Amino acid sequence: MALDNSEVLKNLQEQLTTVQQQVATGQATVLRLQGAIDVLSQIEESKEETTEATEEAPVDGGGEELPVEEG
Repeated sequence: MALDNSEVLKNLQEQLTTVQQQVATGQATVLRLQGAIDVLSQIEESKEETTEATEEAPVDGGGEELPVEEG
């Protein structure tokens, strides 16, 4: 049994609609993933900068001790 052209056309149009919906869903997922990656990357960079600043800072504050005036 051969398919009628109108049936094939209807099937192709339905497939196109389905694929377009899947593409739109995929694009939304890509945007969410990119956003999550950006946020987590910024958090990790911030943690690295904080660690570097902590390692560079002297433990005692780096200042000279001042004489204590009694009186």
